[in-house]
Amino acid sequence: MKPARLASRPSGRENFTGPLESGRTNTELARLQVLLTRCACVAKPRSRADLVAPGRFSHKGRGEAILYRGEETTMASKNKRTKRALVLGAAGGLGVHVVAALSEAGWEVVAADRRRLAETGRESLVEGAGASWHVLDDEPDSLAELMKGCTALVNAAATVSLSEPYQALMLDNVELPRQLYLLAADAGVEQMIQISCASIYDGERGVRTEESPADPYNDYERTKVEAEDLLRRLRAQHEEGPALTILRPGLLYGPGCTEMSAGLVTLVAMLRDLASYLPGLSGGPRTNWCHAGDAASAVAVALEHADARDTTLNVGDDTTLSFGEVLTSIAEGYGIDLGPSVPMPTVTFWAMISPLIDNEFAFGRMRGLLRLLWKRVQREHGLSSPLRPRLDRNALFYVREDAVVVSEKLRQMGWAPVWTDFRQGIVPTIRWYQQAGWVPRFDTEALQERRDGRVKSQYSFTERGLGEITGSRRATSLTLDMEVTLGQWPAPMMPMEGCVEGSITIPGLVREAPLEGTVELRWEPLPTMRYEFGFNDELGQAHRMSLVREMRLPRPLCSWSTCRGTLIDRYGEDAGRVQLCDEPAGKPNAWLGVRA
Repeated sequence: MKPARLASRPSGRENFTGPLESGRTNTELARLQVLLTRCACVAKPRSRADLVAPGRFSHKGRGEAILYRGEETTMASKNKRTKRALVLGAAGGLGVHVVAALSEAGWEVVAADRRRLAETGRESLVEGAGASWHVLDDEPDSLAELMKGCTALVNAAATVSLSEPYQALMLDNVELPRQLYLLAADAGVEQMIQISCASIYDGERGVRTEESPADPYNDYERTKVEAEDLLRRLRAQHEEGPALTILRPGLLYGPGCTEMSAGLVTLVAMLRDLASYLPGLSGGPRTNWCHAGDAASAVAVALEHADARDTTLNVGDDTTLSFGEVLTSIAEGYGIDLGPSVPMPTVTFWAMISPLIDNEFAFGRMRGLLRLLWKRVQREHGLSSPLRPRLDRNALFYVREDAVVVSEKLRQMGWAPVWTDFRQGIVPTIRWYQQAGWVPRFDTEALQERRDGRVKSQYSFTERGLGEITGSRRATSLTLDMEVTLGQWPAPMMPMEGCVEGSITIPGLVREAPLEGTVELRWEPLPTMRYEFGFNDELGQAHRMSLVREMRLPRPLCSWSTCRGTLIDRYGEDAGRVQLCDEPAGKPNAWLGVRA
């Protein structure tokens, strides 16, 4: 069954459903420049040393000289080119690949972005590319000037986010393409390529061709569909305007990419940094992927082939993989030795997380936990990475249904992917991330750990609970503070043990008495933690407490925030039934043994 639809988009979309005038004023051009300062790549500079001082030259291969001010790059070239293309968003994860592909195909490339290329850490991806680079400023006519003499326009600029609301995405993803097409029509550009996405198709249809109906689920997908429809209407109104080609790449990955699927690379890195053992995964929804280099070569083919004009083209590789295979491939790309494969949870998994999907509190806690863990990984490995782990409610549905993108139309034009399999392309991608200092290197880290005897896989967290004891004549309430240490990070399907230390207060029996004991974590059929610890009362008599924390459907979070058990006196007899709840009131405070 298709998940419930999101609420209707915020007001303001009517701005793009009225008449589409062709004339532009200086006000419109100024407005466009504001948009351009918001668009495109999101990577951060690796260090301030990467930036080239204004007015100075940085020399690179093939006689390239980059001068930052206007920002023009002069390329030494023996052959005068007749084909000229403007690439917007050129310093982004996909944009740098487009610049390289068009340059290799013989185009004179005008690369424009709102930031210097050196700020993105992607310079190595365009070394030797014949391109003039321009950092867009606030001059109203700067973009119109760049379009002069161009025969093609490639819009690779966008705000990519599954969590931002419609109004935050609309300017970059809908209004900017509209303004670009109108400027291109005035400049005499022959063809415009708009980069869209293949996730806009109906989620209940596993195989997706260009004729499959669009059925956007989230606001990001809605803006992509609106931009496509808007550009088609503009094209119909401008018979002499640029031909329109819409490219819909599948899930993008590759060197320099920082959005969407790139977050999976950080997830595996965090798990490996916290656990010495990771199992392989198999099964789950199946999909094919798209290397950024192959998406860029599709742009080059679309600009050369007449059949690519005024049409829509899917872009994807040849191999469909399950989500479990994708995660396993990423781990193998790091060089991590995996244990035996376990099947990826399906029906039970979705039954467990369904209540979480609509629980903003739980999502917020887990997002915060991921951010803290990734900061820890960066700190311990000396990284400065633009990659971010992302947990978006809408992203969960990308791994719920099969999604196979068919690229037959593009293949008939002579295009074929170089990277035919995600498992083939992810290895050099991770190597590039490591060389750029974006993700850790676990081979050298493991060697150093063996040399100095360090053990980094233990994980500790605190728990504080308030509860009551029934059936006891001596006490009715209790307060518990514990430090729980597991042998390693809690990994699904792996039973593990640990120890607990802390203090316990039971009015009339003991006040802040030290406690020590053990804890066990089991996963089948649902997660369960068992605590056993002892303490002495104010008279020095030994007592013992046994507690169990269980996850139960249909309310997994509420059930996990409660412990139940028994208080045993010095004679080994039952001294009362215990019920303990996590504190503070905002529950739950523990998630599978992890305190956010």
